[in-house]
Amino acid sequence: MDTELKQMMIASGLEEKASTPFIHRKGKKDKNDNQREGMIVIAAVNLGTRYSSFAYTFRDELDKVREPSVPCSVIYKQWTNGSDAGFFSNKTPTCLLLNPAGNFDSFGYPAEEKYSALMNDNVHNGWKFFKHFKTILLNEKNLSKDMMIPDDQNIMFKAIDVFAFSLKFIKDELRKDLQETGYDIEESEIQWVITIPAILNHRSRQFIRVAAEKAGMTRNQLEFALESEAAVVYVKEFMAAKQKVKADEQVLVPFPAGTRFMVLDLGGWTTDVSVKEVLADRTLKELHRASENGLGGDSINVRFFQYFEKVFGSKVITRFKNETKYKAPLYDLETDIEFRKRNLDFDCSGYMKIDIPPCLIDIFEEIEGIDVEEHIKTCQGFSLKRGKLFVHQSKVTDIFKPSISSLVELIRRTIAQEHVKKISDIIMVGGFSQCHIVHKTIKNLFEHENVNVIVPDNPEYAVLQGAIMYRYWPEVVRTRRSPYTYGTRLLRLWLDGDDESKKVRRGKSEEIFCGDHFEKFVSLNDEFETGQTATLEVYPVEADTTEMAIDVYTSNKSDPRYTTDNGCEKLGRLVVHLPDTTKGLDRRADVTMTIGSTEIVVQGKMMPDGTPTKVVLDMLSAK
Repeated sequence: MDTELKQMMIASGLEEKASTPFIHRKGKKDKNDNQREGMIVIAAVNLGTRYSSFAYTFRDELDKVREPSVPCSVIYKQWTNGSDAGFFSNKTPTCLLLNPAGNFDSFGYPAEEKYSALMNDNVHNGWKFFKHFKTILLNEKNLSKDMMIPDDQNIMFKAIDVFAFSLKFIKDELRKDLQETGYDIEESEIQWVITIPAILNHRSRQFIRVAAEKAGMTRNQLEFALESEAAVVYVKEFMAAKQKVKADEQVLVPFPAGTRFMVLDLGGWTTDVSVKEVLADRTLKELHRASENGLGGDSINVRFFQYFEKVFGSKVITRFKNETKYKAPLYDLETDIEFRKRNLDFDCSGYMKIDIPPCLIDIFEEIEGIDVEEHIKTCQGFSLKRGKLFVHQSKVTDIFKPSISSLVELIRRTIAQEHVKKISDIIMVGGFSQCHIVHKTIKNLFEHENVNVIVPDNPEYAVLQGAIMYRYWPEVVRTRRSPYTYGTRLLRLWLDGDDESKKVRRGKSEEIFCGDHFEKFVSLNDEFETGQTATLEVYPVEADTTEMAIDVYTSNKSDPRYTTDNGCEKLGRLVVHLPDTTKGLDRRADVTMTIGSTEIVVQGKMMPDGTPTKVVLDMLSAK
């Protein structure tokens, strides 16, 4: 690659390794320093769609004043599978196994291996195995605390508990690792940051928070970091930009002030695009943010199975995927596809090899009544030999093409934005960015446009380590763009042209109002500083009202007229108390929204001297 990220990896026992980023933070005190004083350990957690991981460091490492050439140490968890080879990985599968009583048994590789053994022995009935459960946060619009999801045997279980069990396992693993290395750290001395894709809406974020608190991560010790934003924080301080020191010599330095760069966070299911600018004080200004669902690495897995349906037939694949006795070989096939997808190894004839479970061949010959090898000879680009399916490179390209084409289109739409100009670098992070065909396509796309495409050696590390830096210094993100239009549902005076169905009469005079009016706090894509507030003035419509219910809404449109418009969603309700009725209708309340946090906070106050009502909206009960 054009720019090679230097990374030091220092072994620290069998369970952990240390990598060495640095952080450039000003030495001045700010309002968050008191909270940081209680930090001994900062831990970042990535509960991904397919894989999970965590990393941590000690506050005194980050407190040290250092130049970029003097790194601090971040320790990341090393996982091992249970095979005889016992390979190590910096991530473990996001899968959970509960015993028949519904209690925790295992997570990650041990959960996979135990459930597979139970299925092979046909004693798995009653055990509860969950994988890919994070996708409900992306696809479920009616997310609630009581929502149920199916396990591998289609038995329903409370979703919030699946997330809580998983996060508690990670929390306990960190405590165990600290104890085994001789550190006596109290839970209250650990600050947690959970990485999330930017596409997650506020309801999904609150769902994760509730699950984390149920797992023992207390509210004031927990923060979220957007995965693309965490990667930005990491990369901007890493030695990523070239600086000429001699006519024929260049060195790598952190991005200088004024640098504008794009980060592509390519996850399992989501793709986040963020464009940032480095300011003079080395904080970050957000120029643009966009997200797409369904373009990540999991979309490739889905299309592999769509091709299997073309080769073996839909009846065969449906039976193979749905019958319980084939669960273990199905999982083996999914694992093999995941491996082949990342490595894309082709033989000298241009074919990729995939291991086909014998039972799939048996199902085909039973249903179709013909020899499978003879049949597949008729399928162009495929052949079957000794239980191995050989797929030609042209077919693999067809499988990748929809996702890559959509990704390229998303990048081009981003660059075409008026406020996005002069991008010098594109940083690719997330698991799917490791796929050769993906990052090669992006590099080829920009090779003649003077844009440097950077793929860190370990893209997932960039997210975890950047999240740690962000948790330590959240002010590093100076400005953001609003992902929605935020507002409240109010009655206002009737205007010509209003929808007749919104006409409401109130008060003794039966004055005409317009109902469901969307009164905006902030518009979609507005720029704002972290922690900035927006305030609306509201008044009662009846003189004897002692409280006002303020409903808060979002919209994916810039200028919604009514809260019932398409794209509007209710987040929750705030009740403002107005006990003094002596001024009748001439009583003002200020409703203030704090913008820029990963959690929506709204405050209402009767003016001038009423008691403020401050709430974190309950979005898991709001309908």
